[in-house]
Formats: sequence, C-alpha cells, structure tokens
Amino acid sequence: MSLYATYKHRFIFKHTIVRQAIKFCLVGGTSAVINFVLLYLLTEKLGWWYVYSAAVGFVLSAVFNFTSNKLWTFRNPERGRQVVSQLAKYGLVMGLGLFINTSIIYGLTESAGFDYRLSWVFATGVVTVWNFMFNRFWTFRHPGTNLPE
Repeated sequence: MSLYATYKHRFIFKHTIVRQAIKFCLVGGTSAVINFVLLYLLTEKLGWWYVYSAAVGFVLSAVFNFTSNKLWTFRNPERGRQVVSQLAKYGLVMGLGLFINTSIIYGLTESAGFDYRLSWVFATGVVTVWNFMFNRFWTFRHPGTNLPE
C-alpha cells in the first residue's frame, strides 16, 4: 500500500463524520434503490400517479433507512422508551423530507417539464443532505453529548 493510500485510509477511519457519511451514503443508496424501484413499478406497472408512487416509495424506504442508520451508521445504543422518541424525531425529519421531496418532484415535472424520474434524482439529492444533517445531529445524537458516536 502506498504512503498516500495509507494516509487516506487513516484519514477516513480517524474522522467519525467521514466514516458516518460513507455509511450513510451506502444505506441511502440502498434506500434510493428501494424508493426508485417502488416509484417506477407503482407508476409504470400499476398506473399510479407519480406523486403517490414517490410518497409510498419514500415511506417504505424510510423504514429500512431508520433501522440501518440506527444500528449500523450511527451505532445508536438507545433502546426502549428512547426509541419512541427517536422514531418521533425521525418521523418529523422524514415527514418534512417527504414534503420537500414530493414538492421538488412535482415542481420540476409540472413546471419545468422534467421527466418524473429525473425530478426524483434532483429531489433525492436535496433530501439526502437534509436527512443526514438532521439525523446525525438530532435524531441519533448520543445521550449527554452534542454529537453521535
């Protein structure tokens, strides 16, 4: 391994936020696949309106996302009653994220004439940043600290 590769490897794993961002993107990528497949299947195969399909895909992928980020990305130890509080916070973050997501999809599709799938790509990019920041610093924050582990 080169000196640069060794340094780069140490940098990535030394800084918690970098490691978490990488994991968050992996979980998010998987969630995005779940979300997009549902969007496509519900719209193209079942004939649903793309906004409804986007909402269903968003919500179902959010369930996978919460579980994976809690247990793997942020390694959040809270259990029992604290999980109810986390779910409420996560629900609020995701609810606002859903509003932002579907607003962007609708706006770009109806006003700018984009294909709903391309609108989804833009919306997903915006909401990814939103979700990471609020989930890292609020939903999955470790008790007694300002930051997750």
